[in-house]
Amino acid sequence: MRNILHYAFLFLTACIPSFLFSQQKECIKIDWSRHYGGTNQEIANDIQQTQDGGYIVAGFTRSVDFDVASNFGSADYWILKLDTAGQIEWEKTFGGTDFDIATSVVQTPDGGFAAAGGALSSNGQVNGSHGAEDVWVIKLDPSGNLQWQRAIGGFQNERAERIRNTSDGGFIVAGYSQSKDGDLTNNNGDFDYLMVKLNGSGNIEWQRSFGGSLADFGYDVRETSDGGFVMAGSTFSNNGDVGSNKGLYDYWLVKVDAGGSLLWEKSFGGSGEERAYSMITTADNGIAVAGSSTSSDDDLPGNNGSYDVWLMKTDAGGNLLWSKNFGGSSEDRAFSLGLTANQEFLLAGLSVSSNGDVSTNYGSKDAWLLKLDPDGNLLWEKNFGGTSEDRFYAILQTLDGGYVGAGLSASGDKDLDGNNGLQDLWVLRMGPDSLKFDLGADTSLCAGETLLLKVAQDSALYQWQDGSSNMDFTVSSPGTYWVEVNQEGCKTRDTINVNYIGDIPVQLGNDTVLCQGETLVLDTGIDGASYNWKNGTSAPTLPVQFPGTYWVEVTKDGCQFFDTIEVGFITVQLDLGKDTFLCQGQLLPLNVAQPDAAYRWQDGSTNPTYNIAESGLYWVEAGLGGCVKTDSIIVTFQTRPDTILADFAYICEDEGIWLDASQPAASYTWQDGSTNPKYKAVVPGKYSVEVTIHGCPFSDEVELRPCEECLYVPNVFSPNGDGINDLFQGFPGCEILNYRLLVFDRWGSLLFESFQPSSGWDGNFKGKKMDIGAYAFLIGFDYINNNKVKHQQRKGIVNLLR
Repeated sequence: MRNILHYAFLFLTACIPSFLFSQQKECIKIDWSRHYGGTNQEIANDIQQTQDGGYIVAGFTRSVDFDVASNFGSADYWILKLDTAGQIEWEKTFGGTDFDIATSVVQTPDGGFAAAGGALSSNGQVNGSHGAEDVWVIKLDPSGNLQWQRAIGGFQNERAERIRNTSDGGFIVAGYSQSKDGDLTNNNGDFDYLMVKLNGSGNIEWQRSFGGSLADFGYDVRETSDGGFVMAGSTFSNNGDVGSNKGLYDYWLVKVDAGGSLLWEKSFGGSGEERAYSMITTADNGIAVAGSSTSSDDDLPGNNGSYDVWLMKTDAGGNLLWSKNFGGSSEDRAFSLGLTANQEFLLAGLSVSSNGDVSTNYGSKDAWLLKLDPDGNLLWEKNFGGTSEDRFYAILQTLDGGYVGAGLSASGDKDLDGNNGLQDLWVLRMGPDSLKFDLGADTSLCAGETLLLKVAQDSALYQWQDGSSNMDFTVSSPGTYWVEVNQEGCKTRDTINVNYIGDIPVQLGNDTVLCQGETLVLDTGIDGASYNWKNGTSAPTLPVQFPGTYWVEVTKDGCQFFDTIEVGFITVQLDLGKDTFLCQGQLLPLNVAQPDAAYRWQDGSTNPTYNIAESGLYWVEAGLGGCVKTDSIIVTFQTRPDTILADFAYICEDEGIWLDASQPAASYTWQDGSTNPKYKAVVPGKYSVEVTIHGCPFSDEVELRPCEECLYVPNVFSPNGDGINDLFQGFPGCEILNYRLLVFDRWGSLLFESFQPSSGWDGNFKGKKMDIGAYAFLIGFDYINNNKVKHQQRKGIVNLLR
């Protein structure tokens, strides 16, 4: 027996047609497409993603070759475990010699699997058959080995269409039944909805049948947030548990509590036929039901022809919220309803149409996939398959955001790379298309800049907002720019808004000239920016004190702006020099000539030169190019000091005399070459000194006379009344101060006392003439010598003659 896996890595790009050009479309590509089976017939009715990221598939096989290792009879349950790439990890068949079909599968919390469907067999692995076709539930371990099986039913026909895990660790099974014996206790006529609650070991906890006297087929069930269950399918009845019917078959929702007791039921549809095959509960506790419809009235918004895909949504109480139909003029059906992570709807089934909502058809029946937003609006649709019959019976979004559809294919071309027999079990994995590009975030450009938008894609066609078709576009003005890229039929659009920042004028001002000493503060006048000056500083202003070229670069909102200014300085050259001294008779010429300058002196004269011949404060104001500078000078003519040395002075034998020629800021040269301001003389004579003040020489001399010459005292006098030498007195040769004359006899008696040099002794004492003879005298006096007060005493003998 051959066990051959046929698969194809068809990296084909699928396109979502552009129904709504204002909305970004999702493009998908086929990651892989694999067909499984033998030379007879295989169909996948359900697929679920497993905990390891792979997949579990449930359906049936009628082959026993190629991918099918064994077969018990006509048709067997066929359970396949696939890895993430769709390769078979294991495959198992279950059943007996008759027709056994698996319709639903789940992975159980223990890592194993539970499958449900219908079994006509009553042998092989099917134990406990009740009659014709039974609901058959099997439990497998993680490797696909049978752990237990349960045949549920009565004498007539029952089939399970859905099995789901329940929150208590058990299972809820939905299908339909004709029996009211065996495991089943009730039937309202023909086929009824069948709901069976099993525990984790497959034992029946309760079972319920709902319906009317005609055929009612249950296809899907969901546990609700209140612990109860809601079941969806179709009803042809209008009695029994069915409150109403609007035409042929209607969608029928049945809500039960946790124990299976009926809470409410609602039918939906129009005057035609509606068949519900799949149901989900949404995050807002709503209920969405998918299937097909031929109606265009009542609960249906319209019909495109034959069977349309019909999706409706109700609230938790079964009240219709909205209703949407999709398709073309031929047959279009949905068999599976999925929900994405962001609450968008996936519808999978078949399409024969190639118009209306259907973009294309490869031939016969194609598998058809639709994606809707949470409000039921079509986002995109895409057909898959080949030129023969292909259809999806199951769809889901994978953990990584891709999509997996499962069903059957009789094709061996287009999206299929072959076929093993009549019909193969088919699994198609789809992922996001590589056709992704980004024009970038909305941006702002600087004046004069351009932006190159480039969206190069292999084998793509481009349409820009202006109709151009190059792979790139150069933006040079503000506006909204978009491009639609079509790569093998997949169209994707992106948009970018480009704003241009206006040219911000940086104005440092016109080139200018300043006067020396002035400061010019350069200010850009632009707030909220960064600044880069020529000298590297970054403050918004720059003080300028020197000539040169100054520039600044201002950056605001990512754009650079620039300005330059030339700054010159006018220098008025004016310097009268330092304050100075001149000697009498000298002349100081001041010359401040500078080309093109104008002058004004303190006396109003305007010549560039000025001669100074006398002491005073002199100033001049010079103007050049609007700049004015003033300078001044104090000129002092040095005059001869009023006194350098006295005309004469007295020198006594017992002491010298200091001659003082001191003058401010002067230098000295005495007659002997000494240079001190003072000179000590010890002998009478003439002394001279040259005093130089501020460069001007002045000479002077003094005569030093003997000390005796200051007061002459005679040693004889003759008081005889002849008017000659009649008095004994001192005769001053200089200015005398504090004068006192005392005369004594030889016995020391005081005969005479005088305090004025002009008052002398007349030779009498108390009116009596004194005898001729010698008398003693003592004279004390002060005198000024060389500007100093000196004291001197004289004593001696004076002779009195008559």
